[in-house]
Amino acid sequence: MIITLIAFLFILAFSITIHEFGHFIVAKLFKIPVEKFSIGFGPPLFRKQIGETDFRIAYFPFGGYVKMTGEEEGEVLKKKEKNPEKPAPEFGFYDAPLIHRILVVFSGPLFNIVSAFFVFIFIYGIFGVYINPYMRIEITDNNFAQKFEFQNNDSIIAVNGIPVHHWEQFWKIVDCDSDHIVELTIKRGDKLLKKELPVNDSLGFRSLVPAILGEIKFGGPAYKAGMKKNDRILMIDDKKINSWYQMVEIVRKSKNKPLKFIWLHNGNKKSATITPFPFYDPITKDTIGQIGVIMPLLRRHPGILETFNMSWQRGVDIIWLTLKTLYQLIIGRISRKALGGPIAIARLSGESARWGLENLLGLLAVISINLGLINLFPIPALDGGHIIIAIIEGIRKKRFSKQTRLVIQQIGYAIILLLIIFVTFNDITR
Repeated sequence: MIITLIAFLFILAFSITIHEFGHFIVAKLFKIPVEKFSIGFGPPLFRKQIGETDFRIAYFPFGGYVKMTGEEEGEVLKKKEKNPEKPAPEFGFYDAPLIHRILVVFSGPLFNIVSAFFVFIFIYGIFGVYINPYMRIEITDNNFAQKFEFQNNDSIIAVNGIPVHHWEQFWKIVDCDSDHIVELTIKRGDKLLKKELPVNDSLGFRSLVPAILGEIKFGGPAYKAGMKKNDRILMIDDKKINSWYQMVEIVRKSKNKPLKFIWLHNGNKKSATITPFPFYDPITKDTIGQIGVIMPLLRRHPGILETFNMSWQRGVDIIWLTLKTLYQLIIGRISRKALGGPIAIARLSGESARWGLENLLGLLAVISINLGLINLFPIPALDGGHIIIAIIEGIRKKRFSKQTRLVIQQIGYAIILLLIIFVTFNDITR
């Protein structure tokens, strides 16, 4: 619970702070006075006056706000009349040009989205990327093996004459082949063989990964049993284990079922009974068993340009996937029960933290992008709603009345409140 709470607060604090900082810095850029910069709502837990701005951290961390002078009609004039001897701002938020006001509002979501790219740059720059170095193959389709004469333990050493040293290199060349027929150079014992292979959705083989443990989830079943990184699984329930996928298939089918593991640690055999915990797999749409370990992959550190390119591509992919998912939710193609709220984010934060900082930062980037995109929705009280209202007021060349703005704001808060209740209900029932 402590890990989950710390991870959840970290993600909340980062996402909210970067969002409000976007509003703040652009307001200052356009010389719009900022009175308050608050992370959280309610009474301040901590506050400090810096210049004209009261910076504060409040008790309720689910959000934040930037209070600019002049957000209410006549506010600047009232300040001058109240303290005629005290220097007062020359103008406020609604005295600024329309485009400046829109940019101030838009900058919050923009900073959320842009910050995710920098998080990915940090992840790829510091941690690198995982690669699968195991180039021996394991046949998954016997018909394929008979037709093209591949065998288990064949090693792929080149594709179309280009040497490959890890599985990602292999797929990069295969995916770029326009003819969908590649020439594989295979090493079988001491022999080199060349084979032409049509590229379909399934190749008929996969990487033969040894049953060696990679990263281990903190607090997971494997961790509690005393397993360590680089341990080799020898047997499960008296069945000899020869590959990673063989182990995975047994564990996936054994949720909540005790399994006897025998493994090798630094040359010494160890054993324990481990019960895989149930985990819902959204890909197979089934609940499977897991023990909290991942494949024994290596890390590659890309160059600067590749890091930027990968970060950009990853960010764009998440933006597109988020928009696509939101659209499918709206039209009902994806069940609205899939929507999650603070409880789901907290649970995911804890899960990610138990896998390490890299995974927590990856979730942080995803959450930040989601927050930025959702805030651009044209709902009153969200940034997107404020932008739409500002554009309408610009076309009318007249502000809505105070009463009209109050009604619009209340409608927005009602929509948000209903959404919060709905996603919280989903979280609890899930």
